[in-house]
Amino acid sequence: PFEFLPAKDSEVYTLGEALTYTDKVTKCGETAKPTHICMGPADAGVVPVMPVLATTRSAAPHAAKPTPGPAVKLGTTAESVTATTTNGVFTVTDVDEAAGVCCGFFK
Repeated sequence: PFEFLPAKDSEVYTLGEALTYTDKVTKCGETAKPTHICMGPADAGVVPVMPVLATTRSAAPHAAKPTPGPAVKLGTTAESVTATTTNGVFTVTDVDEAAGVCCGFFK
């Protein structure tokens, strides 16, 4: 189920981007747990999002292959994950190295 939340005026939103929400949605920091995932571009001041729940499982591209098990940081664009485990927020459950994608959940 999608929600439509207020968009930040100066921000461009990308499908799959990790977001946080207070009064408007904004790109997630590398070590911040997202509250929502972007489901499309902003239109008329709102952006379609999917809430991140304890049961939400996600797939994300990776630049460097993470190891299943530990939680890793988000990439600087909030659209991917890294292999860095310090202050990680995305727990990797499996990795498809050929596709450059890993699966997991936000802790």
